[in-house]
Amino acid sequence: MLNPQSAGSGAERARFAEMSNYQSVIRIVVFGDVGERSLKEIARQVEDDLASLPSISRVETTGTGQYEVSVEVPTHQLRALGLTLDDIAAAIRVESLELSAGSIESRDSEIRVRTVGQRYNQYEFEDVGILTLEDGTVVRLGDVAVVRDDFQENRILVRHMGRPAAFVEVFRADDESISEVASAVHDHISGITRPSLPPGVEVSILNDESQTYSERVELLIRNGVLGLLLVMISLALFMEIRLALWVVMGLMTSGIGALAAMLGFEVSINTISLFVFVLAIGIIVDDAIVVSENIYDERQRGTSAVQAAIRGARRIKKPLTFAVLTSMAAFTPVFFIPGGIGEIWRALPIVVISMLFISLVESLFVLPSHLSYLHGPDCSPANRIDLFFWRCQTFANTLLRRFVEGPLDTVLRVATKHPALIAASTVGVLAVSVCLVPAGLVKTTFADVIEGDFVNAHLEMPEGTSSQRTLEVAEELEQAGRRVLDRLSEQLPDGAPHLLSEVLVLVGGAPRLEGGGVVPHASLNPEPHVAAVEFKLISAQRRDISTVAVAQAWREEVGFLPHVRGVDFSGEVIDLGSPVEAILSHPDPDRLVEIADGVVDGLRDIEGVFDVRSDHAPGVREMQLELKPAGRVAGLTLDQLARQARAAFFGAEALRIQRGREEVKVLVRLPEEERNSITDIERYLVRTPQGAELPLMQVASMTPGRAPTLIRRRDNQRVVTVTAEVDRAVISASEANHTLANSILAEFAEDDPGFGYVYGGEQQQQQESLGAMQRGFVMVLFAMYAMLAISLRSYTKPLIVMAIIPFGMVGVVLGHAMLGAYLGATSILGFFGLAGVVVNDSLVMIDFIDERLREGAHPREAIIEGAKSRFRPIALTSVTTFLGFTPMILEPSIQAQFLKPFAASLGIGIVITTAILVVLVPALMAVYLRINSRGRVAAAFA
Repeated sequence: MLNPQSAGSGAERARFAEMSNYQSVIRIVVFGDVGERSLKEIARQVEDDLASLPSISRVETTGTGQYEVSVEVPTHQLRALGLTLDDIAAAIRVESLELSAGSIESRDSEIRVRTVGQRYNQYEFEDVGILTLEDGTVVRLGDVAVVRDDFQENRILVRHMGRPAAFVEVFRADDESISEVASAVHDHISGITRPSLPPGVEVSILNDESQTYSERVELLIRNGVLGLLLVMISLALFMEIRLALWVVMGLMTSGIGALAAMLGFEVSINTISLFVFVLAIGIIVDDAIVVSENIYDERQRGTSAVQAAIRGARRIKKPLTFAVLTSMAAFTPVFFIPGGIGEIWRALPIVVISMLFISLVESLFVLPSHLSYLHGPDCSPANRIDLFFWRCQTFANTLLRRFVEGPLDTVLRVATKHPALIAASTVGVLAVSVCLVPAGLVKTTFADVIEGDFVNAHLEMPEGTSSQRTLEVAEELEQAGRRVLDRLSEQLPDGAPHLLSEVLVLVGGAPRLEGGGVVPHASLNPEPHVAAVEFKLISAQRRDISTVAVAQAWREEVGFLPHVRGVDFSGEVIDLGSPVEAILSHPDPDRLVEIADGVVDGLRDIEGVFDVRSDHAPGVREMQLELKPAGRVAGLTLDQLARQARAAFFGAEALRIQRGREEVKVLVRLPEEERNSITDIERYLVRTPQGAELPLMQVASMTPGRAPTLIRRRDNQRVVTVTAEVDRAVISASEANHTLANSILAEFAEDDPGFGYVYGGEQQQQQESLGAMQRGFVMVLFAMYAMLAISLRSYTKPLIVMAIIPFGMVGVVLGHAMLGAYLGATSILGFFGLAGVVVNDSLVMIDFIDERLREGAHPREAIIEGAKSRFRPIALTSVTTFLGFTPMILEPSIQAQFLKPFAASLGIGIVITTAILVVLVPALMAVYLRINSRGRVAAAFA
């Protein structure tokens, strides 16, 4: 058990809290030109009213100070009465209590005995008797002291639109609907809260997650519907309309099954899970297309409808099953990703794998039944609609047939005759594409920016700065931000709304990463030198400028601020840490500080790197007291000196009372005017055990110094963290970290063996996440190889299929180059999905080539015929995947920008990679047959 005394006399008791799964839904701000106490009580009333609603389970009030009863006794009163501050604290303690005295039993009942006299408010404490004179006169506390029932001196200051404010935050549990909670809050605020507010007090919804959620849902549903329509149109151009409709129905069935899987794995319906459903539109139809194509092909040969359905499904069941299994395996590395990225994208493998599995079952066991009624080749259109689709299909199939028998046939014959040329060409394309990344033509990042509606500046002044001075600098930041938003708003078209919605200034606590407001569980001791300025912009759906761009313009407007320790600007919803963050360690604290300063100077010399700062601070100025020999001669002990000094300038704690929902301290101290200068310390009279009063400077030495407000340790080592931001238009985070490691940190490590460092922030997340993805992907490759070996009954043919996987990077890189998107962790997730699709297509193609070989076809002709026969379903799967992503690729909304890297990897990447696959797989099969036959069929490829 933790011993409170081990932390030192007067230390606060440690507080333990259980982590909960509550999520913030709405943040309400109550503000107005009223007293702080009135504002807090109004916010508490709003909290109580909302908590009483059946659909709301948790509400919290934040941004308000803690109550405190301060008893201020002047020095002359203490001397007149011959008392000390500790004496008065003890008098308050013994005159304010409630104590049970047991009970007595009468003949009829039991009667409890209890002594009452607990004091709770200012007037009751003023009535406490602290001394009885010889004539019987009782000196009461109110006679000699000023009792203030107010807030703690160091507390959080909140200003909303320039007026004092407090927050009321509403949460929801996992089993509660975000829309129901939000609707209940809005109804209550508009119908009950606003009409009942006193004059001068207003209430505003600072952030509503349900609104943001609705906007993103609308965005994704719109893109999903457009993608589904494009997929249906593409299928209708090449398939019978009934067949295309049944393929789409299978997609819907898979989606319903995925919802059940999400329920089982406790995955909520959010932006990412909805996006996964959108991307699944193009992926999940692949197996249905393959089955439908086989059944359609059998039917066009004249086979009866039922037999065509049976034969087509049987023919494709084995390669299709293993193809789907490999696609499912391709998404499993996401399960290995730790931290923030893994949590964000957790829905991806769960939704896609469940949909793939259900789609496989539906394609093999349900779809053939529906397609057993397909029309035969001699069927003629019965009406104008059928005639229209028949003409469209005839035209599209004619063009496709001409391409297959013309250009594709020519390319395949070259590929099978000169496979080395094709292999060398594709490897060259891969090398050139990959080189675009280190060349800087395709920018890289780890975490894609997720657009929100808040832009904030986190201000840190030197330790010891008063809250009022911090507020003044924060207001300067606010004015600079307002100028920026006014200037940007003037550049908008006529009639466009102003970018600014609301402004928030917070002193004494850290801002939220997103959504505005104060952190719900703020520090027990507010930090007066820390502040945050937050601008809420209009909804992202109504503006074309991103929060990141606003933050950069704000940073440039502010420029250099003297006497400020640091200012960080941010416009991101999710913060995975600084792009550049190094955690430095050294056994010598002084040397550690020197190294940290050197690292800061080195980073500032790198172009595109800004907001460089170290978390080392010189500390707060302090006056260190040490007992002199003269003090010991006077009978004083160090404990007595320390307690009297603490009581005078901090306060002697008389007791703590539970008042309502808060624990309130009662402190006895000197008045503020007697404890606000160094001379007050020097003149303070210390009482000796004999009753004499001596100036503090006579019994104690006073040495100025500095005390660290925070000591950071990592693995039992003293550490200092250096962080920096980067301008992505000038330098990427990976380039900045490479320069840091190889130029700056390497030099210190070479000169000083005791120096060590590790990466933190975004770089640490990147190393952990990419390392986990790499390990997971290696395991998946082994699993893919095993499944392909079983399906193809060969140990070497799976290598041909898997050789296509690296070429997926060609499509990924070129897709990002076309869209101007950053290559990052989200792009790698898209590459995993792309790998599953290309393995699927390659496996089906090789399976058909093997079938032609088993039928006795000429080796070269078998390869060409197999590739040509599978080109139609492969092309359809690629086209449908691309079209499924097309609305997202073309989406102009800034809220969708963080999803574009995934769309670029899988949407555009599948088209480019398929073009490589169609020629590379036949070329590799030609090489395989030549090697495997030991030259016996070499002439066949001549």
